[in-house]
Amino acid sequence: MILQYNELEGEERSKLVDVIKIAIKEADINYGIIQDAFRGELPFNTPILIAKGDPPVHGQDSQIKMYEIESPKPKLIENDKVNHYELSLIHHVKVGDWLGERTDPTPGTPGMDVHGNIIAPIKGLSHPLIFDRRSVEQVREGDKDVLYSLKNGAVNYVGDSIAVYDVMEVKGDVDFNIGNIDFNGYVNIKGTIEENFSVKARDDIEISGIYGVGGASKIESAKGNIYIRGGVAGKNKTKIICKKNLYVKYLSDVEVHCEGTVFIGFYARNAYIRAKRVIVESIKGQIAGGLIDADISVDSADVGNRMEMRTLINIRGFDRFAMQNTLDEMTSELKQKKKQLAKCKNKQRSGNLDTKTNADAVAKLREEIFLLQKDIKNLEYECLNVVNYLKTPGDGALIVRNTIYPRVKITICEEALEISEKNISQTYILKEGTIQPL
Repeated sequence: MILQYNELEGEERSKLVDVIKIAIKEADINYGIIQDAFRGELPFNTPILIAKGDPPVHGQDSQIKMYEIESPKPKLIENDKVNHYELSLIHHVKVGDWLGERTDPTPGTPGMDVHGNIIAPIKGLSHPLIFDRRSVEQVREGDKDVLYSLKNGAVNYVGDSIAVYDVMEVKGDVDFNIGNIDFNGYVNIKGTIEENFSVKARDDIEISGIYGVGGASKIESAKGNIYIRGGVAGKNKTKIICKKNLYVKYLSDVEVHCEGTVFIGFYARNAYIRAKRVIVESIKGQIAGGLIDADISVDSADVGNRMEMRTLINIRGFDRFAMQNTLDEMTSELKQKKKQLAKCKNKQRSGNLDTKTNADAVAKLREEIFLLQKDIKNLEYECLNVVNYLKTPGDGALIVRNTIYPRVKITICEEALEISEKNISQTYILKEGTIQPL
């Protein structure tokens, strides 16, 4: 309550204080009265704060911690004695493994106004734990909800929803004891794939044997990535097909069809590779022989070799303007999907839908959220790829970080260039109708 008075000298001051105290009582102010306000100065025509309540302390929102999955990033290790191409593609969990948790929101601390009335705090929000109920369970433990795996498998996310997917694990080799594999999930092979055998999976395939693969018939991932720790010596009979990216130590005498990027640790020799991009990562990396057929770019330390092995590099090229438009459209669609998802989550969080009387509506809302998250994850993946493609010089490029040798033929957007002498550190693009170093 704030009062003003003009008669502030002599006896009028004590009268004023009495008037204020009477006014306080009549106004039913009984809490937070500031006694020092009556002892200090009472300046003319100036508001004086004489009572102050306690504001409520609002509760904290629930805190969520989840199992973390990093994007695949191969680790290249090389020195005079060893070279490795390490990657953890499949994230294994067992029954009962921790997948995430949510602490309860706090209720907050009540406040009080100057009339002695309690001011209720706003309770913290309880953010939803989103998970696949077929493979993940929620357990109440003290003041938190904890997520555990219901089965052995590979943990992965679709948007915010965590799930455990089926994994076929082969502890040794794919051979006559195992037979050809065609599995609707993830495949993890600890050894190798013997000659003439094949492996097909819906999701990621990880072949972690240090000796690689030699002469296998086919390795195919319908929707995921493939990682081959030890490389592939295909003997001109192995075919590799993958929807996303291929990560491999080396490729020799093999045919590859990849809708994403082929990451090669050390070298590709006499290989046919069809992909968006091909990147040989080692500072001593090499592409020699064969045909590399890429949409966007090819990147290697060396292209060709001292023996002048015939090597063909074909860059189909891309329309930068059209690709930028595609990125803008996908970005716009991504924003709309995220807005839809936010609305659905708010509806779910509000608790307006009773799970007993509106079971069908609740299930439908969960399904809508799941599908939106799946679309968002796919769009984010595609947007990131296009952003990386747009970083490529020109409308397609061959990037040679060290040496390009004679008898390498470069084709970019159907224009060709024969390399007749050794050149150092060049990036070739199509400029003014001809292939030229950048």
